[in-house]
Amino acid sequence: MTWFITDNPEVFRSEAGSFLAARPDLHTMLLSGLETIEQLRSGGENPPTVLGWWREPEETATTAAFVWTPPHLLAASRLSPVAAAHLSRLLSAGTHPFTQLLADAASVRAFCEAWRTTTGSAPKNGPHLRLYRLEQLVRPDVAPPGAPRAATDGDRALLHGWCTRFVMEAGSLGADLDAFIDERLSRGGWRLWEVGDEPVAMAAMTPVVAGMARITPVYTPPGQRGRGYGSAVTAAVSQAARDAGAEHVLLFTDLANPASNSVYRRIGYRPVLDYRIVAS
Repeated sequence: MTWFITDNPEVFRSEAGSFLAARPDLHTMLLSGLETIEQLRSGGENPPTVLGWWREPEETATTAAFVWTPPHLLAASRLSPVAAAHLSRLLSAGTHPFTQLLADAASVRAFCEAWRTTTGSAPKNGPHLRLYRLEQLVRPDVAPPGAPRAATDGDRALLHGWCTRFVMEAGSLGADLDAFIDERLSRGGWRLWEVGDEPVAMAAMTPVVAGMARITPVYTPPGQRGRGYGSAVTAAVSQAARDAGAEHVLLFTDLANPASNSVYRRIGYRPVLDYRIVAS
């Protein structure tokens, strides 16, 4: 039993692609991370890349995987205790410093125990997240004033300002901010909620990969909160994801924010699994 490692996305897809595609909801971060790596390489960039898949002794099927572009967050699938222990040893001895891990809560607990044994130190706890999947989109009984529209290049300064505030409040988006904004603009992935001619909330979606798209980020400026704009723009971008072909429309919420969890449940999102982020 071992981790197999490559920096070649094509090799990784051949070894772990079927495993990831079998549960695109649980593997949303790995699938979107892999897609980003492939897009960057097709554009001539060569980001540092570590891709891993796990197999049990004498088995040919992949049963765990991770996608990592150091120094950014490492996204892992469900890990058995043995796979988590081997991953901790791999990362502690690797050439790239390990910074953050995202995985389901049980896998993170197993990894943390192994990391303490391997390194003698405990990882630092980060956010506790909940993954939601859209079932049936529910429109509010009383819709807020205004309407959605797709953002355009003319909205770039606004998007940059709001994304900067989002990062200050919620943490990193895990990518270069300019590239993050432009990638979504290039394929119509942003939605703004406008009242009159004034944008009051924004939301965006990832590309559709393996039938999955994820909603991120969602942001309403402080002065506009509590009026239903956040849920309205989330519903609008969720419908756009469905229209683009996403069977699984997903989003993560911070469990420390009960208000946002309540909002997403009201418009049709249902919990899938709890996740944690830990840092070295």
